Amino acid sequence: QVRLAPGFLLYSNSLPSCCSVASFPPAVRPPCVRRSAVGFAGASRGFAAHVAAPKRLSIRYDSLFVKCCVAAVVYFVPKDVVVLGGIFWSCHSMSSSISKKTTKTDAQAALEDFKAKKGLDNVKVEKGRSTWYVSV
Repeated sequence: QVRLAPGFLLYSNSLPSCCSVASFPPAVRPPCVRRSAVGFAGASRGFAAHVAAPKRLSIRYDSLFVKCCVAAVVYFVPKDVVVLGGIFWSCHSMSSSISKKTTKTDAQAALEDFKAKKGLDNVKVEKGRSTWYVSV
């Protein structure tokens, strides 16, 4: 056995004939001489189970990260709701003023008036539950 560093052992029969632990300083040893904490570089452990997905790390709910996230939600969400609500209301009121929604009691008569107004004769009408769609 050859001792590389505290806690690391390397068996001398696993080294190629050109490598010697004593001939290289620790920082410049070739990979065949270095030993990592889990084994040689590129070595696989055949008895270890294959992990399909990483496990979620636990988060302590009294940690600084969680407290900062809660504080950010409490601080920013009310402001965002007010701004986004104002934008939605503005867009809705602008759309409503441009094209008002109207209801017709007799859909067939409204369709004939539309065709006469536009000068159309042959149109395709798709009848929905509450809305009719006209295409040319």
